Amino acid sequence: MGNNQRENPKMRVKVYIPAFIDHEQLDADNMVTLDEGALMADLYRKLKVPLPLRLSFLYVVNYEQIRWNTVLKEGDTVTFLFPIHGG
Repeated sequence: MGNNQRENPKMRVKVYIPAFIDHEQLDADNMVTLDEGALMADLYRKLKVPLPLRLSFLYVVNYEQIRWNTVLKEGDTVTFLFPIHGG
């Protein structure tokens, strides 16, 4: 009996994240592989960003601020910005 399930098509996006976030899912070119049609929220889960930190970041795709439910596309560049406060 064969397995009739097909693997979801994949896409790759470039990701820039702060050094204190685990880079395990990124390759040498800062690329991560996701299922086609993945949301920004899926990327957070893939990178294992803790929930409290998810609420602290600003994030942009291709230099435009986006929302959690934004659909990512092949070749997008995602940048996580962590607001730094000083005094």
